[in-house]
Amino acid sequence: MHLTKVTLKNYGVYRDKVEFDLTTTPDKPVILIGGTNGAGKTTLFESILVGFYGQSYFDKKTTRKEYEKFLGNKVHRYLGTTAAADSTSIVIDFKFYHNGIVDDYTVDRTWYNDDGRLTEQLKIKKNNKRLDSVEESQWQSFIEELIPKGIAKLFFFDGEKIVKMTEDDNEEIEIKSSFDSLLGLDIVEQLHSDLRTHIMRNMKGNSNSINAQYDSLIQEKQEIVDELNDLKDSEGKVMRKGLDTLLREEKTTLGEIADGKFDDSGKPILGINEIEAKISKIGGGFASKREDLRVEQTSLQTTKTYLTNELKSLLSGEMPFCLIPKQIKSLETQIKKDSEITKKQFEKEILDEKLNQILAVLDQKTLWKGVADESKIKDSLNSKIIKVFDSKKSLTKDMKNLFNFSLFESTNILNLLENLTLDISKLDKDSKQFDAISDKLNQIETALSNAPNDDEIAPLMSKLKILNENQADSKTKISSIEKKITTQNTYLKMINSKIRNIVADQYKDKNAGIQAQLATKVQKVLDEYILKLKEKKLQLLEVYLLEELQRLLHKENLITKITIDKESFEITLYDKDENAIPKDLLSKGEQQMFATGVLLALAKTSGKPLPFMIDTPLARLDVSHRDNMIEKFFPYASHQVVIFSTDSEISQDYYQQLLPYLSRSYAMEYLPGKGKTRQHLGYFWNEKGERIIAV
Repeated sequence: MHLTKVTLKNYGVYRDKVEFDLTTTPDKPVILIGGTNGAGKTTLFESILVGFYGQSYFDKKTTRKEYEKFLGNKVHRYLGTTAAADSTSIVIDFKFYHNGIVDDYTVDRTWYNDDGRLTEQLKIKKNNKRLDSVEESQWQSFIEELIPKGIAKLFFFDGEKIVKMTEDDNEEIEIKSSFDSLLGLDIVEQLHSDLRTHIMRNMKGNSNSINAQYDSLIQEKQEIVDELNDLKDSEGKVMRKGLDTLLREEKTTLGEIADGKFDDSGKPILGINEIEAKISKIGGGFASKREDLRVEQTSLQTTKTYLTNELKSLLSGEMPFCLIPKQIKSLETQIKKDSEITKKQFEKEILDEKLNQILAVLDQKTLWKGVADESKIKDSLNSKIIKVFDSKKSLTKDMKNLFNFSLFESTNILNLLENLTLDISKLDKDSKQFDAISDKLNQIETALSNAPNDDEIAPLMSKLKILNENQADSKTKISSIEKKITTQNTYLKMINSKIRNIVADQYKDKNAGIQAQLATKVQKVLDEYILKLKEKKLQLLEVYLLEELQRLLHKENLITKITIDKESFEITLYDKDENAIPKDLLSKGEQQMFATGVLLALAKTSGKPLPFMIDTPLARLDVSHRDNMIEKFFPYASHQVVIFSTDSEISQDYYQQLLPYLSRSYAMEYLPGKGKTRQHLGYFWNEKGERIIAV
């Protein structure tokens, strides 16, 4: 997504219509918006989110009354009077890229004063035309699907928010609160809950008893899961303890590599990672090539994951039916044939009913009173009438209805089949790209595994091999734990089976039982999907967070490794010797860089190419970290970076450093005598360093 323009009308300190051109170019991705406190920087910053999301902009659920109170404070009021503008609006123009296609969108959110009550009107245009492809009542949902709020907020950096994260030490909370929306797990969890509700509603018998059994099994399952987590933690501790012992036992071997350097406890300074680092250094070009291959491998694996999800999405719809046109045609023919048989069955039933009515009338004695040869005439008449009715019946005994659908069901299915459209261009494109990436990954894996050794590296490789073999031997110490884990996993499967059985057995009828089985299978798949997706995304988040911290922190090799606990989301930092670094040992500036890195890594993990909007980013940073933000972050953070700053944050010197990357800049000047903000094109200083705007 690329923001092109934001227009405010009578919003906050902005009177009448004020436009901000936010277009950037690849070589100049930065927009700089300056102003002192109260000049309207933060108002403009938050207006973009308010324009997109309206009442759902807030982090907490907000009532209509609270929302109107918020808006009431935003409607521009004329200085010296109690009068306010009759209407206020936020208009956002942006480009959205999807599947190689660029569309222009305009989101116009306007509020009107309707006798003291604010009425909101939302308008959306796509390529300068009203968005008629989506029902107007669904426009807000359309925006939130196009640009999910939980992900968009990751790209809106508030300097005070970063400071609060630092002071409260709540980076884990920020990750946890963002993670579900980042992965779309909030939707998956809702589906999980809806499936359970569906299952319970369709059960027969005593629902309270069933719910009690179900809840008991769920509790038992959770206890097993907790015990499994404890066992895995124990396994990790044993592994680490075994590795420490191993390092002490290999003192002589490692001593040769570390040139005889040991710490006070007799533990060698260098470990496996350090030996690998030395091998990389000695390897020269090989090490460089290997690192390049690993970076490329990570990038390709991310793309492959994305393509996998795209292909699953395509194949989970109607696409598979389009791939079997002959079978679909045969199905359509059979359903039409069944419909005709059903109609003829109806006709036969009607004719039989009418025939019986006629024969009953002919059998009445009052009808034949005074008629000679009554019996003979009646038999002859009955015979002829029966023949007439039989001639009207076209249904034969060998005509059978294969599917036994009702006419209503048959009509719905035929309509569905007739509306199937075959468009396999995207499937073909994604499949070819998936195959190409898979082939490339195989080549990279082969290159990494078959990397050549030279005479200088060989001795170190030999020692490293011995060390790794000894490390592998230490795993035998945890065999008993693994057996317990296996036993508990087996028991967990039994519990899951009981849960599925208690649900399936209580369904009202056969069809409902099938639905129960499908629902429980879907729940199981959802559980596995959530677990695997979390693991994959957390691994990616660790990589991105390490990259960002190494870029933002001015101390080289301060942090060389990061791990994130998949349950608690606790972040652990490691130095070059793989010693854990307590975060409270970081300086205040480093802690703020760490919080910034967390938000940046979350944004990158989302995989959404959105603009970065940054409000008061340097307020509490020391000089060295400010330099890092100016030199290493702002010009490269995204394809579009909009900075909201005071003249003391982005000073004259920093402005000169940013000039090569600026597409344009603005300065906001509040006019106390007029009660409004005036917009200046250009920052506080010109390119020569002369101050041109006194604010």
